[in-house]
Amino acid sequence: MKTKVLLYIAVSSSLLFGTTSCSDFLDEKNKTGETADITYATKSGIEGLISSCYAFQRGWYGKEPALGLTEGGTDLFYYGFDNKQKSMNSYNISSVSLDDNVNDNPCLDQYWEMGYAGIDVCNNALKYVAECSQIDDATKAKYKGEAEFLRALTYFNMVNMWGAIPYNDAPITAQNTNPIRMPENEVYGKILADLDNAITDLAAVTTKASGHATVWSARALKARVLLYAASWINGQLNKQVAGNDKYSNMDSKALYSAAATEADAVITGSGATLYSNYSDLWSMNNEDWTKNNEALFGVSYSNDLQSTVNCIPPRYGSNTEYNSLITRTGYTRGGSSMLLMFVPLWNNGCNDLGGNGTKNTCVFYRATDDGNTITSKKTGQNVAVAAAYSPYGRGFTRYLPSLHLWRILAKHQTTDQRYQGTMLDAYRIANHDLSQNAKNYTKMGAWADKNITDASKLQAFRDTAIYYSILDGDSQDGKVLQARAKNRYRIQFAIGGDIPVYTSTDESKALPTTGGKTVSDVYGDGRYNDPKIEGYRSFPCISKFLDNVYDKTYPTYDISYRDFFVLRLAEMYLIKAEGQLGSGGATDALTTINALRKARAISGQDNSLSSISSIDDILEERGVELCGEFQRWFDLKRTGKLVEYVKKYNAQGSANIDSHHLYRPIPDAETNSVTNLTTDENSTTGFWQNKGY
Repeated sequence: MKTKVLLYIAVSSSLLFGTTSCSDFLDEKNKTGETADITYATKSGIEGLISSCYAFQRGWYGKEPALGLTEGGTDLFYYGFDNKQKSMNSYNISSVSLDDNVNDNPCLDQYWEMGYAGIDVCNNALKYVAECSQIDDATKAKYKGEAEFLRALTYFNMVNMWGAIPYNDAPITAQNTNPIRMPENEVYGKILADLDNAITDLAAVTTKASGHATVWSARALKARVLLYAASWINGQLNKQVAGNDKYSNMDSKALYSAAATEADAVITGSGATLYSNYSDLWSMNNEDWTKNNEALFGVSYSNDLQSTVNCIPPRYGSNTEYNSLITRTGYTRGGSSMLLMFVPLWNNGCNDLGGNGTKNTCVFYRATDDGNTITSKKTGQNVAVAAAYSPYGRGFTRYLPSLHLWRILAKHQTTDQRYQGTMLDAYRIANHDLSQNAKNYTKMGAWADKNITDASKLQAFRDTAIYYSILDGDSQDGKVLQARAKNRYRIQFAIGGDIPVYTSTDESKALPTTGGKTVSDVYGDGRYNDPKIEGYRSFPCISKFLDNVYDKTYPTYDISYRDFFVLRLAEMYLIKAEGQLGSGGATDALTTINALRKARAISGQDNSLSSISSIDDILEERGVELCGEFQRWFDLKRTGKLVEYVKKYNAQGSANIDSHHLYRPIPDAETNSVTNLTTDENSTTGFWQNKGY
């Protein structure tokens, strides 16, 4: 059982600066004052308060709408058939006042609220830890460093979404309907100050066994923030970090150099190591971030998915629950949603494989119990399928890889482990005895390629039921592969063939396909005459977040106890390389990238690059390594590439996106409740909506 970072609702935590829910909060009893003073004068009270600081992170990391805000609408992902943020992903948001909607909701209003609620808990922690006489100075320093780190992390995500935002570094005791938006460069100064203080306060905390932040967590986040300061604040905004004497005189080159230096310190000093087998990084055997070799900080989820231990703190006021897209399972139990986010309809899609049932006419079944079986037509016996099929996930069709992502992953698939470690492109039957169940594929289970002699590979190919190929199905190579697949398994090509995933070979025009095919060119029948086989619903899966190790307690479950890795060692190599490139060291950047690529190499293969010449090279490497990890939208924004890359690689958003989309809209709940609303974006006393919304 993993260490539990328990949920403890801080009685002095408050909400926003200017929303109506703030007044609701102020009407409640015992939220501040004597009760808080008594509670936080005790050791247990302080421990609970610190745990509350962490609990808010579970509302962001591992949750569906935050994934949409950080990965959706980029060059790497298209939204799928059942996506719940299509308007946001296509840059066509019509409203940001969608409190309880779960059909098409960016959840910006609730993330604004949650961010400030979490920040206020951190502010209360900083206040009461200093005052508590029941804990020693070393423990005070540790708790103070944790609160500083978490406040910096929360403000960092918020300023990157909204730009200038109200900044508060003290507990809220009264409603403020005249909030002032602090300029971004000043917020960055505050964030870096918090991180420098956290590094000092956490100096003695070098191990991560407790599941809390360490000095290396703080240093890793500082490296990331310095990189963003170099590329966004100085590079794109053409402003200096403000209000922080340590960084205010640094230009982009100096900030890039500082980022590289900080990242290198983490690489050499943290004790973290890169896995020689990339898939081990994502195995559920290593999902606990405190035991994972590469993780530097993570958001913990307890193995107990039936209790409230993983739940996020409730809201205040009359509506006490956050949107179910954020909580995923409400407040009776909780966990990560990531295992659902990139999965196709592998199990109950097109009926060419028999549909989703338990008779001898199907090969797949979404197991919901450890005892689930399918009857074998070949033997007449029941075949247990839960252990084989549960790791494939439930098939929510929220996100699918873009043609661009598939191609950059496949670009080095013969030398780089990250293709197979990231893309699930083959679905195999649970047992060879099910090979005769699919009447549409009479040779399933047979394989005639004499070039394959390895027994394990032969068995894997024999039992393939669905395969996704990066090839053009109409090319000569594609036709050869189709001939091999005929009557053995369903094959879907990236483009071309009977049932392509995308509509075009042109990455700027490619979209997920819609609808099935009335008559198959290959088979001359209607086996693919079903819209469920369209690219929006049938596509290769991003596998790194799947619960790949079967747990019979939670077969094909709707939440996971997988920890979310917020900061990990590979990112430090990428930060170091980008920092070196930005400060004039292209040769050094190449050396750093190749050090990472060597660790990701297939055994015996040379996986090195010959050159690194531009930020595009760095972004491609970041896409391959970090896809799906809540960073891509921020990466494209800070490097000034968001509009360019969406137009080049994501036809779902290319028609609508323009420069104003570098910021998210301020939620209506906030703009409707402040009394100092203005249209002047340069105002030092007013509050304004971001341009274009």
